[in-house]
Amino acid sequence: MWNDWCGVEFEEMKAFLGVILNMGTVYVSHIQNYWSKEFETRISFFSKILSQKSFLQIFGMLHLNENASKAQDIRTRVQKVNDFIEYLDEKFREYFVPGKEVSIDEAVVKFKGRISFITYNPQKPTKWGIRIFVLVDAKSAYVYGILPYCGKLTSQDLIKPDLPVSSRIVLHLCNKLLHSVPGCAGYHVYTDRYYTSLTLAEELLQMKCHITGTI
Repeated sequence: MWNDWCGVEFEEMKAFLGVILNMGTVYVSHIQNYWSKEFETRISFFSKILSQKSFLQIFGMLHLNENASKAQDIRTRVQKVNDFIEYLDEKFREYFVPGKEVSIDEAVVKFKGRISFITYNPQKPTKWGIRIFVLVDAKSAYVYGILPYCGKLTSQDLIKPDLPVSSRIVLHLCNKLLHSVPGCAGYHVYTDRYYTSLTLAEELLQMKCHITGTI
């Protein structure tokens, strides 16, 4: 499959991403089945957009960061995708300004691979995955800011190191909001009991924000 590898053109990469997005809406038991030629299972979209061989070549070689040398200090466990995560985070803030009511919540990206910071919650629809803290617009549910959980290293770049991690997560995400919209204030932050505390309320008040949270 790799003998005839050639550089990927921009349009081909767009097609690859389009295929990835559509895979999220169409479930099959095995990735090769998206290009099935059987009458009962054939899905014409995928073969028309990108061949199976081209998709698997890109899928197998896709890198979002340069491989770190042994001498390089790996600061986080998401180092190889960190640039991409930061790019998404920046674009989320660029194209939307949330209303005055925002919510701090958690999302889980389904994943069953082998990483040290995978989370498991039997009470959630997605039981295994990568946990992401998110700041969302309370009315539209637009994701405005993201912070991936990567174990103990999650807190190393957060503001207010003297506070509990749960409070620092909220303040970190809210701080991005306040710095992205010049002159804004008066946001009302909704949290669940994991984040809610008097300390957090006092810190948010100093930022001219208010909080409503379960306890």
